[in-house]
Amino acid sequence: MIVKLVMLGVWMVLVPLGAGYFAVEVGKKKGGEAAESLCFLFGLGFILMWAAFQLIAVPLVLAAGKFRQVEMAFEMAGWTFFLAGALLFVLHLRGGLAGRLLVRGKDQLRSLKSREGVFCLLLWGVFLMTLLFQMLQAYRLAYADGDDAYYIPISTAANLGGGMYAVDSYTGAPTTLDLRHGLAPFPIWVSFIAAKCGVNAAVAAHSLIPLVLIPVTYALYLEIGRLLCRDAVPRKKTGRGGQDTLLPVFMLFVSLLQIFGNYSIYPASTFLLTRTRQGKAALGNVILPFFVLLLYRMAEEVKKQGKAGARNVLWLMAAMTAGCLCSTMSGFLCGMLVMLTALLLFLLYRKPHILWQCALGCIPGVIYAMFYLKLK
Repeated sequence: MIVKLVMLGVWMVLVPLGAGYFAVEVGKKKGGEAAESLCFLFGLGFILMWAAFQLIAVPLVLAAGKFRQVEMAFEMAGWTFFLAGALLFVLHLRGGLAGRLLVRGKDQLRSLKSREGVFCLLLWGVFLMTLLFQMLQAYRLAYADGDDAYYIPISTAANLGGGMYAVDSYTGAPTTLDLRHGLAPFPIWVSFIAAKCGVNAAVAAHSLIPLVLIPVTYALYLEIGRLLCRDAVPRKKTGRGGQDTLLPVFMLFVSLLQIFGNYSIYPASTFLLTRTRQGKAALGNVILPFFVLLLYRMAEEVKKQGKAGARNVLWLMAAMTAGCLCSTMSGFLCGMLVMLTALLLFLLYRKPHILWQCALGCIPGVIYAMFYLKLK
């Protein structure tokens, strides 16, 4: 079990972190941008890895390729991203990053000595307890869902037989490719994680994947909370801002909404805690929050300099591609979210650049939608 958890940590923690760090640092202007947080690197890494998996898996699914081909290609891509990010991290450590991290850590420890710091630490402790409770319950209960009768057999068949969408999930008989699901091969990604951890696809889907995707969701909400709570109240003489207290309150509020959000089978909270292994859950709880975070950052850039940065546009395209991995409806849903936001920003700031930048970010979703309509 320890080996399986280690492999889970490698492919769902270290590899995404390496990919995220590589994407953030490549092309970064010296001294021109602040360092990104670990949570942002984590979320961005998952977006990039899912986008890469989509680009690798879909052509092989359409060509009736074998799962082993997808596994080998994505394994090479994952290790390449990780090693590139790790190399950049080591170079930056030698260039003074270690000293800056040490200074930041000392500042954080110094802030805990005040009464406000102790109160914030208590709030963070309560939030972490609620997060661990959700992860424990997701692992212990392994909720059943009717859609698992379709998705889990696809993952299992790919893992055991090597074929992808080649057998009927309900009967096991040979069948033709279902384009609606074949163009969004999230179950094949579940098969990949199961293969790397050395477990059955059902075990990976129900027990292992929630242990990581739930924290990924909260990491993205933490980044959104940082933006919303930033400079919420005037800074004191100590230089501490209002987000020190408001941020853990925001996260605790989000956590409670998730815990008590199972008022029907449709809310994102239900998908997060009971159907984590499904693409729809990843779309609602990872992809869409990342879009909100990225569009917020782009809006700030439009306000300051009239247009969004090139990296954010590229990340927008990656997020759109990653969304297509989760659902064939993602191109429409995410595209509508992006373009409505672009229209609002244009009306607010009168900056036309954001319109074509967001339209550029929607290109992957448009391509997959047209591909689906043509093949169908």
